[in-house]
Amino acid sequence: MFQQFIAPGIYVQGPGVLGDAAESLGRLRGRTAHLLGGQTALSVAADGLTASLDEAGFDVPAVDDDVEACTRATVADYADRVAESGADVVVGVGGGVAIDVATAVAAETGTEFVSVPTIASTDAPCSALGVVYDEEGNVLGPTHRDRNPEIVLVDTRVIARAPVRFLRHGMGDAFATRFEAEAVARSGSGTAAGGRSSDVALRIAREAYDRLRQYGPDALAAARRDAVTPAFEKVVETNVLLSGLGFESGGTAGAHAIQGGLTNIGVREPHGVLVGFGTVAELVLQDREPEEFDEALSVYFDCGLDVTLSELGVDDAGVEEAGRIACDRGMEKEPRSVTPVEVADAIRTADEMVGSHELRG
Repeated sequence: MFQQFIAPGIYVQGPGVLGDAAESLGRLRGRTAHLLGGQTALSVAADGLTASLDEAGFDVPAVDDDVEACTRATVADYADRVAESGADVVVGVGGGVAIDVATAVAAETGTEFVSVPTIASTDAPCSALGVVYDEEGNVLGPTHRDRNPEIVLVDTRVIARAPVRFLRHGMGDAFATRFEAEAVARSGSGTAAGGRSSDVALRIAREAYDRLRQYGPDALAAARRDAVTPAFEKVVETNVLLSGLGFESGGTAGAHAIQGGLTNIGVREPHGVLVGFGTVAELVLQDREPEEFDEALSVYFDCGLDVTLSELGVDDAGVEEAGRIACDRGMEKEPRSVTPVEVADAIRTADEMVGSHELRG
C-alpha cells in the first residue's frame, strides 16, 4: 500500500473572504451554481457570496435553504433538484450537515463543489468524505466524492459571529487528529485518502494539536466577543484545514470509533464533543505516558470539551453497547487489538477522569 495525500484545490481564509472571492470562483469550469445550506447559514453568507458569484459571471438558478439532515433520502432529493436546475457547481453553505449533504450531492451529480463553512465546528469542509445518517440520526457510514472540494472559502468574520460553542466543537474534532493519526501510522492501516498515511499528514496532525495547546484559550476568548484575532485565525485554520487534512490523509481510529458507538446508542451531542471524549478514552487504551496524558487532558479542559456519561445520558449498559459498536467502526485502526470490554472500560475511565476534574474545579 502506497502513501497517499489529498487536499482541496484552493483554500482561502480571512475576514471578508466571501465578498472578495470572484477571482477564486472564476477558476472553476462551471458557471451555474446551485446553493445548498441551512436558513441561518445562507442568511449570513448569501450577500457576500452571491456578489462574488455575480462578479465571476455565475448564474444562480436555485437556492435551497432547508438542509437539516444528511440521509440517503435527502441526498437523493437534493441531487434531483440540482439536476433540475441545470447547475454545474454545487455550493454548500453552513455547518457539518450542510457540507456533508453538498459533498454527497456533488458526488451524485458529478458537479464541481465549493465548500463554504459558516461555523468552524468540524473538519468536513476540506474533505472528499461526507457522513450519512439514518432517519433516527444513527451513523450509517461515509459517502466518498472522487476528489476534494475545488474551492473552500472560510470567512472568519462570519465564523466569529457564530455562537462560541461551535468553535469548541471543532476543537474537539481537531483534538483527536494527532492521536488518531499516530495510531494509524503505527498500525500501518489505510486512510480515507486511499493509502497509507504520509509523513506530512502526520506532521499536520501534530501541528493541529500544538495549535490547540498554544492558542485554544485565546481563540475562545476572541470568539466570545465576536472578534477576529491572530489566535482566532489560527484555531479556525486548525479546525477546518489542518484537522481536515490530518484526519483524511492521516486516518481516524479509536476516538471516532467511540463517537460512532455513542451516536448509535442514541447520544445526540455534537460530533466534536463526542470525538473529544472519545479521544480521552482512546488515550487510556493506548496507555500513553503519564506526562503526555496529563498534557492532553489539560488541552482538553482548556478547550472546554469536558462532558460526562451522566450528562450524555449513558448508563452502564449503554457503555457496553458503545464499546461493542466501536469495535466494528474503526477500532481496528489502533496499534493493538482491543475487545469491546476493553473499550467499555476505557470509556468508564475517561468518564472518571473528566468527572474528577470537574469536582476538583
